[in-house]
Amino acid sequence: MPYSAKAVANEFLHLAKDEGRSITPMQLLKLIYFVYGWYWAFANERLLDERVQAWKYGPVVPSIYHEFKSFGNEPINSFATEFKPVHNGGKFGFRIEEPRVPECEAFPRKLITRVWEVYKNYSAIELSRMTHEPGTPWANTPNREVKGTTIDDDSIRNYFVELARQNDASRQPAA
Repeated sequence: MPYSAKAVANEFLHLAKDEGRSITPMQLLKLIYFVYGWYWAFANERLLDERVQAWKYGPVVPSIYHEFKSFGNEPINSFATEFKPVHNGGKFGFRIEEPRVPECEAFPRKLITRVWEVYKNYSAIELSRMTHEPGTPWANTPNREVKGTTIDDDSIRNYFVELARQNDASRQPAA
């Protein structure tokens, strides 16, 4: 089941808070991109309910960009929120909610935690460089300078499957 990007973002933000660390919007965007790719590689399905786009400066999940753009290059000091409709006694309204990946969803939560453990010590610039390397899905996306261009999901999945194979092969004993 795909999750809202805001729920996944909040998982990273809570992990950072629990460790007394900070995350900038660019770091968060890259972490979400990495977990999206690794989830494709291991689960063979989309983690998010929206697609990753190829913007001029790298892969972006638009809802996360817009949620946190006011922080600029500074650490994020709040969680993502969503408006949820409420029906109460014939009246309609909305409540503000902080979405999370449900506790019962073990694999997505473990993968988010693992991505955090692997990538948390990289700066925003270092994470961005990783997404811009030749051969990455972003680098291979045609028309990436056109805002709204999505990165092909098969390209993301294949790239991360290959990374997983390379990582697995590097751990094998030499013959």
